[in-house]
Formats: sequence, structure tokens, C-alpha cells
Amino acid sequence: MIRLRGVERADFDALFALDQECFRPGIAYSRADLRYYLRHPRSFSIIAEDASRSIAGFVIAQSCLEAGARIGHIITIDVAPPARRRGLGKMLMEAALDRLRAARAVAVRLEVAVDNPDAQAFYRRLGFSQTGIIHGFYAGTLDALEMEKRLDAGP
Repeated sequence: MIRLRGVERADFDALFALDQECFRPGIAYSRADLRYYLRHPRSFSIIAEDASRSIAGFVIAQSCLEAGARIGHIITIDVAPPARRRGLGKMLMEAALDRLRAARAVAVRLEVAVDNPDAQAFYRRLGFSQTGIIHGFYAGTLDALEMEKRLDAGP
């Protein structure tokens, strides 16, 4: 049983530890960066906790106006290794996309490392397509694919 909820101040250390577990140095966020995104006024976060109330994953997203249109951005999605391949990532992404739709976002973007084919395939299954490449995005050395998904105006 998975329950989705908002982030609480007491969650920070667990979220930081999970991000460090999910991503290698240069991709994982520093404590300061993670705190920044969690507190940013345009950001929102969704936590997935399991039956034991342990954090199994989380997503951070934000939206902003770009040329008069609201655009969403997935900052990060982290799923604990034991919880992977069970639909949790999809559940978190769908919740984030629903929230962005409710904010009237017309599209959502994200970046993914060029050497992470599993994540790229996951995003493609969710309807994202590659729109570009950002050279040296991670730690100045690893390229990222920029991916985007158009959001319908419906509910």
C-alpha cells in the first residue's frame, strides 16, 4: 500500500539520503540544492510512503511562465531501489503531471543523463520525447537529453 503526501520539514534528511542512493556524485543534489528546490515558491513535492511509513520515493516539480505559457519542469524523481519496477515512479509522475495540468501547464520538461537508458525508456513510455541535448549538464562532464511532454487542456 502506497500513500502519496506532501513534504514535511522532518522529511529532509530521508529525502537527501534517498537522492544520494539514487544518483551518483555529480548528479545527486547537494544538501543546499535539494533544500532550495524543496523550498522554492514555484516548486511542489510529492512523497510516496509505504505501509511502514517509510519514504519509498519522491518527485519535485515546478512551473513557470515562458512566453506567456505555463511550463512544468520535473526537477527530480527518486525511487528507492527496492521499490523500483512496481509502478511507483509512474504513480509519482502521474501525480506531478496532474498537478501541473491543474496549474494550466501546457508542457512539462525534464533532463535525463545520456547514459541512463532505463530512465529514458521510462519517460518515453510516459509520452516524453527528446527535444535536445545539453552538453556537460551533469558536473560539467556528462550530457543530458532534454525531454518534453505536451499536456492536454483536459482534466
